Amino acid sequence: MEKSYRFLPYFFATFFVVAIACFYHNYFGNVPDFEGIISSINQQPLVITNVTHFHALMMVLWLLLLIVQPILIIKKKVALHCLLGKTSYLLVALLVLSLVLVVYQEQSREKSLEMLAPPLFDVPVFVVFYCLAIYFRKNPAYHARFMVMSVLPFINPALARVGVAGVPVQLGMWVLLFVIEFFTRKTYKPYLIGLGYYCLNLGLIAYLLMANPALLEKIWQVFFGN
Repeated sequence: MEKSYRFLPYFFATFFVVAIACFYHNYFGNVPDFEGIISSINQQPLVITNVTHFHALMMVLWLLLLIVQPILIIKKKVALHCLLGKTSYLLVALLVLSLVLVVYQEQSREKSLEMLAPPLFDVPVFVVFYCLAIYFRKNPAYHARFMVMSVLPFINPALARVGVAGVPVQLGMWVLLFVIEFFTRKTYKPYLIGLGYYCLNLGLIAYLLMANPALLEKIWQVFFGN
């Protein structure tokens, strides 16, 4: 069995706890009464809708699945692991749909190019690494590492809720994982690919925000303009 699977439940469980804590003020701490919530980002009243609930449910289910899957491998329940892996195709499709709906909901309420840019970066990164994990599902070493990288894009929106810049943390995590792998297990190529793709996307978003905001404006008009 690929040894990295043994640490994955702890990694994903830690990420789950951190995500719940980051969204506690804006969402989870208000269950079931969502009235009178003030955003921790802009200190404006939050309107919690069915789209918000749908997105929260999809995220929770996805993170719980990530915790369970490596446990099944450790317990040698490979058949159940594969069956749940196939259900993730639908779950991820619904998760991506929820992300798109949340972005559309927020941009329809108030135009914000600064808030539009992060999803243009985080969503494709998540989708690419999930797809790579599925592609390498018969290669446990690569499969596990791409699954680890699939959660890193969610660091940015989570930490934003507690006033912490997520991009440096994301970049630091990628570098840390690459360095650890390079000097220990030697299966560093997935993290090298991930780091390269991450930096490419980060550069594209920086270009849109700083060098060519007119293009970002056009993107907004295409999807949200009347």
